[in-house]
Amino acid sequence: SKEIVFHMQSKMTAINPSSHDSKRVGSVTLEGPNGETKEVLADIVVLGVGVAPATSFLKDSGIPLEKDGGVKVDGFLRVEGAEGVFAIGDIAHFPQQTGELKRIEHWSVAGNHGRAVGRTIARPDKAISFAKVPIFWSAQGQQLRYCGVGTGFDDVIVQGKPEELKFVAYYVKGDKVIAVASMQKDPIVIKSSELLRLGLMPTATEIKEGKSPLDADIT
Repeated sequence: SKEIVFHMQSKMTAINPSSHDSKRVGSVTLEGPNGETKEVLADIVVLGVGVAPATSFLKDSGIPLEKDGGVKVDGFLRVEGAEGVFAIGDIAHFPQQTGELKRIEHWSVAGNHGRAVGRTIARPDKAISFAKVPIFWSAQGQQLRYCGVGTGFDDVIVQGKPEELKFVAYYVKGDKVIAVASMQKDPIVIKSSELLRLGLMPTATEIKEGKSPLDADIT
């Protein structure tokens, strides 16, 4: 409706100069999944090149860095081999419910990390391993909400009408739901995040049979 076109599974292979001014962009060349190329006219090109952890100051500190510059921590967000040192937020490779170590670049995760570490420092005798499921949201016409770690999913169960921005998408690995995304289906994502944390999330088979996370009793 806004004349926006997504070129899915494509990569940009060239930024081409304008025929009127060689110092300005005129188009970009895209390569599709089958090697086909397409030229798309453009006045401006915005590149999302990503970010990297700003941890170079730790290079000679004795704290080992991961390949991406992150810092490995345990379930209590403690840096391995550095007593009394914690790492939180975007730089922390911390254990997920899947058993994997991952950095999660969501501000809500960083905030929850800070609260967890503060509690551990204040009451080390009552320290609790960090177990919250990553969750984020973004305004895309409607609020897009997401929880879980969907890396490695092999199927997506979609309920609703994505074209109307009103749907739920369950990211599945095997028969296990590992992440949930939604628009205009509150509070299904926040409920699913708690079910994932508790290990009570309905299976993919149950979702296909009509069971909803909202029906699950966690009292």
